[in-house]
Parts: sequence; C-alpha cells; structure tokens
Amino acid sequence: MESKVIQALEQLAEQEIIFGAETEFVRFLLNLYPETPEAVQWAAAACLNAQQKGHVCLDISKLSGFVFGDPSSGMEISDQLKKEWLHQLEKCEWVSDGVEVSPLVLEDSRLYLHRFWKYEEELARWLTEKAHQTNTITADQERIIRKLAAPAADLFEVNWQQVALCLSFLKDMVVISGGPGTGKTYTVLNIIAAQAMAASDDKFRIALAAPTGKAARRLIESIEAGKAQLPEPVQEEIEIPETALTVHKLLGAGYRQNQFRYHTKNKLPYDLVVVDEASMLDITMWVRLVQALDEDTKLVVLGDKDQLASVESGSILGDICAGDNSFSVPVTQQIARITGMQIDSVDEHPVINDCVVFLTKSYRFGEESGIGKFANAVNRSDTEEALKLLKSDRYDDLNWQGLSNKNMKALIDTYAVQHFENYSGHAENEQLAQSNQRKILCALRRGPFGVEQINREAERKIRHRKGLLQSQEWYAGRIVMSTRNDSVLKVKNGELGICQGEETPRISFEGEKALKVAPARLMNYEPAYAITIHKSQGSEFNEIAIILPDKMNPVLSKEIIYTAVTRARKDTLILAEEEVLRKAIENSVERHSGLKKKLWNN
Repeated sequence: MESKVIQALEQLAEQEIIFGAETEFVRFLLNLYPETPEAVQWAAAACLNAQQKGHVCLDISKLSGFVFGDPSSGMEISDQLKKEWLHQLEKCEWVSDGVEVSPLVLEDSRLYLHRFWKYEEELARWLTEKAHQTNTITADQERIIRKLAAPAADLFEVNWQQVALCLSFLKDMVVISGGPGTGKTYTVLNIIAAQAMAASDDKFRIALAAPTGKAARRLIESIEAGKAQLPEPVQEEIEIPETALTVHKLLGAGYRQNQFRYHTKNKLPYDLVVVDEASMLDITMWVRLVQALDEDTKLVVLGDKDQLASVESGSILGDICAGDNSFSVPVTQQIARITGMQIDSVDEHPVINDCVVFLTKSYRFGEESGIGKFANAVNRSDTEEALKLLKSDRYDDLNWQGLSNKNMKALIDTYAVQHFENYSGHAENEQLAQSNQRKILCALRRGPFGVEQINREAERKIRHRKGLLQSQEWYAGRIVMSTRNDSVLKVKNGELGICQGEETPRISFEGEKALKVAPARLMNYEPAYAITIHKSQGSEFNEIAIILPDKMNPVLSKEIIYTAVTRARKDTLILAEEEVLRKAIENSVERHSGLKKKLWNN
C-alpha cells in the first residue's frame, strides 16, 4: 500500500499544484529507504518542487504560507512544522552534509538535491579562489589604461567604467552589473582592447558568449556599433571577434550525447572569455563554464543583477552582486594611482567584492526621464514613488492606463494594426527594423491579457482590414518569432521575423538579413505583435506597451516590471490596475540558495 504522503502528492499532481515528479521522487526514496519518516518525505517532495521552480535548494527557515505555496496542499507552514522537518532530516541516515554521496544534503536550514549542493560548493570555491588573487598593474598595462581612459576630470565623481578597466588587470575574474544604457558594451570593448594590447602573444584568443542565440547576436551588434568609439590607433592595433556563441556552443554542446567538448580535463583554448546577459545563466551552466576555463584565462561577466533571473535553477548573478562599489585598500590604492579617483575602501570585507563593479550612471535615461525614475523606484520597491510617477503629467515618456476594453482596443489598433499598415512605406531591407520599433509586452502567455490572446486579436483585425480570409495564415508584413533554435535555417530561438511578398511569401529574420525563409520550412514559430516579458530580455524597442493581468499572479514581481520597462528607449505605456501594479512592485522574487552566504558571509 502506498504511503499517505504519496497518496496526497498524487492528488496534488492531479490538481496541478505540483509537477508530478515529486511523487515519483518520494516513491523512489521509499523503495530504497522504506522506513523514511513522513516529515522527511514531505521535505524531499518540497525540495524537488523548489528546484523545479528555480531555487537551488529549499531553505526551510524561510518557508511561509503553505507547502508548495498553495493553500490546497492543506499543510500550513508553522514554526513547529519547520522544526519537525529539520529534526527528522538531521536524524535521517540517508541525508548527509554533502561529504558522503546521498540523495539529499542538509546544510544549516537548507535542503539540497545532492547534485545542486555540489554545484553550489564548486562554484563558491572557484569564485572565492579567483577573488583572492590580486595582480599588480605593470607599467605597460598602466600606459594602456591611460591610453584608453584619460584620468578623471572630476576627482569627486567616480567613473566606474574606468574602475572596471583597471579591475580587468587586477583580477582574473570581473563581474560588471549595470542597467540599460550604463555603458556595459563600451566598458567591455575597452577591456577587450586593453587585454589584447597588453598580451605578449599576437594571437590573443578572445571568446564572446551569451546564454541564448539572440543575446549572442545582440552582443555582436552592440560591439560592432561601439567599435567606432575606440581611438583610431587602437582600432587598427587590435582584432575583435566578429561572432559570438551561446554558452552551450562555446563549451561544445553536442560533442557527444549529453556531454560538452570542453570541461575539467579539456580546457577552452582562450585567453579571455566574455559572457553577456549573465542574469539568464543558471547554476548548472555557471559551473560547466568555470570548469572549462584554464587557470590563466580571464573571465569577464556582464549583466543586470536586477533583471529577471534564469529560467532554470539559481539567481547566480544576483548572489554574486550582493555588495556595493567598495573595494579593499590594496585595490583602491592601485586604481587611485592610475586614474586619480578616490574610491571607498574597507579594511575587511568579503574578497568577492573586489571582483564586482556596478555601473550606476545611465547614458540613456537622463535626470528628467520618467522611465528611468520609474525603473529606479520599482527597483527600490518604492511603490508610492512609482505610482506617483505614473500619475504625474510631467513625463512624456511614461504613461499609464487602466485595463478597460476601450484601452485594450486602442492599444492593439495603435501597436499592431496602424504600425503594420505603415511598414509598407519602407524599403524591404528596412521593414523588419521598422516593425520592431514598437512592441507589446505581456506578463502572461495565456488568458485574456496574455500574449496568445493579444496576438489572435491583432491578427484578426489585420486580416479584416486587408480583406483576407481568417484562414489565410501568411501575409505580407506578418510579424513572427522563432520559438526554437534551427541550425539549418540559422534562426535562433526568440528572433523576430517579418513575412515579405504576397504571391511567394518569404520570412526575413533579425539574425541573417540575407536569408529569406519559406514559411513551409519554418516549423517552430508564433505571431509576435506581442511577446512575453521573459522573451523580451536582451531586446530593446523605441516604444513598448506593458500589459499586466487584471488580478495578481505569482509571476508578477518587481523584477518583471523592471525588466519590462527597461526594454524601452523612448516611451513606455503601462496597462494595469493600480492594486495589481502595487502588489507586483511589492513582490520581490528570492531564489533560495546558499551561494550568497558562502560568498558574502550573510
């Protein structure tokens, strides 16, 4: 007879409160360890459930509400329940401290699947070891830094881009976090140039990578656009890569089944590895990456710690970037000697702080930008300030409307229909760029305020205005998004395309402008007048409209609002009810892990 816990889990799976794998996991454990107490069975199920929701572990001390986050579980989390779980886990013979291989690992109040505990330990150890190593900037390196970045004119205003450049020589691992428009691309261009100029070998090997194909392409586009900002003699002196890879491809995914070509015993053949959009990188890929780095390889990581975390387990960039712009005395002394800037120093602090720099000055959003002010307020969870900004008539670039049928209709007309009708006035090679000046961003995929419904309504109106049958799928000007990587077509997951031509339609995608794909060859796609906020990560549009659901949803958080609003260059419109917006800004996503504590001792 099945245990009471398994029977309860099966019911929860039928109600779609849990994923279903939790039941099989507990069943597997009971086959191995039949005497497992019910408290441990529940904790094991909750641990797997947490990992599937993006946590590295289950931090029992931080649990509140109900088990699995749903009242339908029937198990309210109390202090007594947490004490019982921890007590039984500590007594359980097959739950270890990680030294011995076991299904579960208990560390303080954190419960891990063994594989994820091992990942976290390995990553924390690698980061700490790298952070402990500090180089001395040589005279030649100092000359290069001065060539690329003149000493600060205002010694009381720190130029954090120059600090990052100095850190790239002082440290073999540098993490640069900054919001949109803070100069991350310019900073990494200077770092690439400086490291290449300082190399003793003319064949200085550089790899550029990002978590997704779309992000890799945008990294190259940004670097190509930024090259002109480098001094002309520097442009002629160095060779910057013209391609970027996904992190998976960088590591040689597909070399053998479920194996990477590069790993602990076969290191990557590069002197410098740059990884962009690191907020999307989960703990598994972080570990695979650092395992494959040679001891002498420099790693430069770029991202925005305040954006949405990876879809898979962990919020690694956020855990690494848990400090501020302060450094140890030896580091600040070297930076001050070269740049003249005086930076806060502390006698004792976690060594990881010397490897992290925050770019705080936005060159996109000025002091009078409503978008910039609103994004900052959301980031601080300052709900009243955020709502005050939305209600103000002072900012032309920030607007707010309720979720009325009239507003929704007007939005679809403006963003999809009218814009679609205007695209034909542009040359064919400009049509995709023109059509992507505006975009609707939705928090949800399904439901009346989700991507699927908005796209259906937009296409219905477009077909009606063009006099097309509703059954006619392809028409000139149709906007679509690839939903999977296609190595044959060279189309990346998340890339936008436009259908061109009436009689023999072809789809032009962002990545390969010379490539036109016949609709019949495109197997994985969806309409893209509206896209999810998650899919918009790494993209930028002149104008965006953000649609939130009419009721609070677990997916809504300050991180998703911040990510959405910072996709806009010039104008943002938010369609949301005040109470939903308020709750979203007040809700901050916290991924359970022990990495922050291991790096920062807190």
